[in-house]
Amino acid sequence: MSQDVKVYHQYDTEKKETYESVVKNWQEEKSRMKEMTDSSRVMRWSYTNGMFKYKNNHGKQITDQNPYINIVDVDEFDLSIKNHPYPPDPPAFNNKNRPNFFGTLMDEYVDDAKWYKTNLHESYERILNEAKGIDLPKVNAVKTMDECELKEAIKRYANSLGFVSVGVTKIDRRFVSVEIDDDIIFDTVILLGYEMPHEVLYRYPKPEHDTAAYYGYAHCAAYVHDVADFIRAKGYDCRARSWEGFIKYSVHAVNAGLGNFSTYGIVHTPEAGTRIKYTSIIVDADLELDLPVDYNIEEFCSRCRMCQKSCPSFAIPKEETRYRGAIKRTTDHIKCFDMMATQHECVKCIRVCPISMLGYENALNSLPSYYQYNLQSNTYQTDYKQGGSDEN
Repeated sequence: MSQDVKVYHQYDTEKKETYESVVKNWQEEKSRMKEMTDSSRVMRWSYTNGMFKYKNNHGKQITDQNPYINIVDVDEFDLSIKNHPYPPDPPAFNNKNRPNFFGTLMDEYVDDAKWYKTNLHESYERILNEAKGIDLPKVNAVKTMDECELKEAIKRYANSLGFVSVGVTKIDRRFVSVEIDDDIIFDTVILLGYEMPHEVLYRYPKPEHDTAAYYGYAHCAAYVHDVADFIRAKGYDCRARSWEGFIKYSVHAVNAGLGNFSTYGIVHTPEAGTRIKYTSIIVDADLELDLPVDYNIEEFCSRCRMCQKSCPSFAIPKEETRYRGAIKRTTDHIKCFDMMATQHECVKCIRVCPISMLGYENALNSLPSYYQYNLQSNTYQTDYKQGGSDEN
């Protein structure tokens, strides 16, 4: 048989099993999975059992009730995700055979490219091993503080390492790539955002000394395990997660009250605009959740659109459209990747953004006064009920 021919089924002639027994076993497995989950459950395609799995999804109701996510039809969104779950990254980014644009970029333009590459490689290897239960660090047998104290201690420690945007929410598995479903063993996620400095962005379109995006990724890689080890030292189990696209961080960051969506679809924060790269830690602790916040950023973006007007690849759409049951601007990742790969990371969308480069308050002050309510009182948080409804 030609190696190019895909084999859909491989039959074991030694296995004497009837069709009825196969169906019975599958029905029993479904019942067992339902008993192990609660009313928040969702159905997820599975790479380990060939069909699907039921998973708890405690972040679903946070997303569904968050007005800043702009979901207009939850049923449509759920159906889209169920049939077409998110990949790890857009295909253009997640292709092992693509030329090594970014590795050579680091070699030529980063003063200490070895530090970048070593941190990215070693940190990611550790994340993969810990997800498999290999070389897991020990957790202190004694909890040295309660969960309220723990949350504040984590934020202080993460801030001291350079993470300027830190928040807590529940994982919404609909925004998790199915490849890592089994790795997400805890429901609570701590978002950690590292800032790309102004001075790095100012040097573009030809970077010097550092590169913008990989500055953020490399520093996330360098310090995420320090935060995870800090948590374990306090007596709580956790797992570091990577800066890759397996968990869709923008939605989780909006759910955690860290920002609102930008015109080009990633999260805009008051601390640094879109000059942020995220990593995360899932933790076995009932930390108090941070609620979504209206920073009035969407209002500003709708009037600005400098990123859309300046995008050299025309990857950012002018208007919002309905996509998977939500109203949003969906960036053309293929066009974006071509410009990122061939034009020194590009990052023009960040370089022209008033919030990212001039600061949140300076940018929002340019709005008419009756649109500036968030500058006086940043208390517009959404309330949501705990729990969920049984979809199945």
